[in-house]
Amino acid sequence: MVDTLVPDGEQIGLAERVAGVMERLPPGDRRQLAQLLSLFDSRLVNLLLTGAPRPFTRMDRETRERYLRSWATSRLNVRRSAFQALKRITAVTYYTATDDAGRNPAWAALQYPGPLGPPPATPKTISPLAVATDQTLDCDVVVVGSGAGGGVVAGELARAGKRVVVLEKGAYLNESEFTQREGEMLDRLYDAGGLLATRDLGLVILQGSCLGGGTVVNYTTSFHTPDRLREEWAREHHLPHFTSADYTAHLDQVARRIHVNTDHASPSTRDQILIRGLERCGWHHGLLPRDVDACPQDDACGYCGYGCPRGAKRSTLVTYLQDAFDHGATIVVGAEVRRVVRDGTRAAGVEAVVRIPGAPRAFLLTVRARTVVVAAGSIHSPALLLRSGIRSPALGRHLTLHPATAVLGVMDEPVRPWTGALQAHYSDQFADLDQGYGFKFETAPLHPSLAALALPWESGAGYRTAMTRLPHLTILGILLRDRHGGRVRINAAGAPVVDYPLSRYDQAHLWRAVQEGSRLLEAAGAREIGVPQAAPRWYRPADGAGARERWLEGVGSAGLSANQMLMVTFHQMGSCRMGTDRKDSVVDPENQVWDVPGLYVADASVFPSASGVNPMLTIMGIAHRAATIIGQ
Repeated sequence: MVDTLVPDGEQIGLAERVAGVMERLPPGDRRQLAQLLSLFDSRLVNLLLTGAPRPFTRMDRETRERYLRSWATSRLNVRRSAFQALKRITAVTYYTATDDAGRNPAWAALQYPGPLGPPPATPKTISPLAVATDQTLDCDVVVVGSGAGGGVVAGELARAGKRVVVLEKGAYLNESEFTQREGEMLDRLYDAGGLLATRDLGLVILQGSCLGGGTVVNYTTSFHTPDRLREEWAREHHLPHFTSADYTAHLDQVARRIHVNTDHASPSTRDQILIRGLERCGWHHGLLPRDVDACPQDDACGYCGYGCPRGAKRSTLVTYLQDAFDHGATIVVGAEVRRVVRDGTRAAGVEAVVRIPGAPRAFLLTVRARTVVVAAGSIHSPALLLRSGIRSPALGRHLTLHPATAVLGVMDEPVRPWTGALQAHYSDQFADLDQGYGFKFETAPLHPSLAALALPWESGAGYRTAMTRLPHLTILGILLRDRHGGRVRINAAGAPVVDYPLSRYDQAHLWRAVQEGSRLLEAAGAREIGVPQAAPRWYRPADGAGARERWLEGVGSAGLSANQMLMVTFHQMGSCRMGTDRKDSVVDPENQVWDVPGLYVADASVFPSASGVNPMLTIMGIAHRAATIIGQ
């Protein structure tokens, strides 16, 4: 089956590698994927849908490709999701798998260099606790998660003299292990190896899962909380502290600690194309503030979505977590927290399962603490609270995801889109289409994995040819501020399940973004323009004034719903939101869970609504304020 999508997959033993990837998925996701893929070989399903009761495995290649195309563009989302599940896992594996020398045979045709060199022999400066048996720890504060929220809370409270324990589900990797091998880094640094998705597979959920969390793998973009957003949260959610000088001071302190600046905004070729198009259209653009220090902004920069091997990215790994460790905090990695323990109504600690590679079994770790800070992110924080028996009408609701997609341009000039600064420039020209809702234009590195997700598949040979255009491909990223959110639930095993339908309101802004994005790339000089829809649709501006309109008509007809266009979320927010009404919020204005003394949430899940900007600095500012409150 997989060799139909990528005809020369046998070169790398693709079927066996895909089977291995599926084995590493969480059990619930693995079962769902197996059920979806079983549809391909169902005689009954194929009889009903094609009139021929033949299993997929009994079809010839031409018939298989025709069959797969019909699933990719079906009006039924269950068929589209089954195709996308197969395409995503197969294509990403094919273009990211490496041999012992760190090479992939497909890269030569893409002119993709792969790793630019061996990682540096940088010593590790944090020593996590070695857990080799079931045990119990005692502390003042246990922090669940180590990213933008948990890392800041841990660093500040440890510096204040509190006995702190940090529990991180992922592993501890530093510069010496950031190999620039996409497949390896996706597997080791991202949740579910980068294959996490909403229940209908309509959005790919990319979030860090390692010591330092998302701050290790994000694109360094460090916007202060916009004044307009602060006023909205104060006015509509009755949270006046967001407009206070005190909150500004918290933002400023974390910005100084992680060295937020605009001195490292040297534009990559991707950014130069973005700027050229914006200026020719007469639209806004500005420098992106970034949390980097002494970054050379060369070819290697584009790789640090897989960890910065130079240590120039000022993640919590090299800032607040280092502070926490230096001030005596205990850090445990491989620790999946299963529930919050309560003594009556008060939080009294947590129970976790610790998995150590090579250990004969998992170990039970109990942490007793007077204060529990949950900072596991907007997918896992509500799941943990739900597993812990927290009852709140708002828990898991109001999830916003900043759905992101792109308009793609094929340029005459070499772009080498995997290189240069991660993000250096942006545009807010359309950020306020309606009461603060709209979209941003940004750009991002385009390595083979993201290209494999984005480029449409029509046939194995055609897809392979499309991928060879990577060196001349540029990406215009669309970051949508979504108004209507989704929900996080848990399944029978207690794992999070994410439901997120893109509302008609937000789809209208997405459609506007596609229209304006194609206009921008046309102005920038792209010779072909397309979007990551299921069926290939490109147009050439050279074909005349009506080419763009005809293309837009086809894009609109193909649809913008789940699995019709690739949608990715890098920013998850709002599922434990802050407020003053118990019925419509999970935490109070001081980040404490309603009616559970000693239990706090300090991550993006407390956002009252989508931030509309890359949220890292806002998370850190909120966490810094929460640490001050907890430490009193």
